[in-house]
Amino acid sequence: MSHVHRLRLSDRIFFVTVNLRRTLAPLAEAEYERVAAAIDVSRRKLGFLFLGYVLMPDHWHALILPVFPLTISRTVQDVKWISARSLNRARHTAGPVWQHQFWDRFVRHGKEFRERLEYMHLNPVRKGFVQQPGDWPWSSYQNFGLDKEQIKSCRLQIAYVQLPESYRV
Repeated sequence: MSHVHRLRLSDRIFFVTVNLRRTLAPLAEAEYERVAAAIDVSRRKLGFLFLGYVLMPDHWHALILPVFPLTISRTVQDVKWISARSLNRARHTAGPVWQHQFWDRFVRHGKEFRERLEYMHLNPVRKGFVQQPGDWPWSSYQNFGLDKEQIKSCRLQIAYVQLPESYRV
């Protein structure tokens, strides 16, 4: 078994992908709320910034900024653990829910940040689940709307940040 050695960085934005174990049934509509709640609980506990996301039936993507001394590994581990407990409870099952590994890449500049955000928001459209990104309720797309009431009604709120100079192109 290979072990990925991650950079021990904090204070950088990471684009992460977490996959459901291949042997498990895809997330049901009611289970998205459990994953979103787990992200919110972990964020409040650990204090990382959650900058964008999409939840899909067999995986999720997010833009996460762990604040020093927190690392991306610890952040994702916590979200996976909390969500797995909740999903197992609801499914009356036990054991791992998410694949052991996750994929991450730190975002190097503002252009890449925007590209990753767009990639996430278009994921449900590419998979044929919806016609427009705004039709998928389990992404941060609505968080970027101009209507303040629409933003308040988002199921999972994101952190709005000014990208530091190091992220500007």
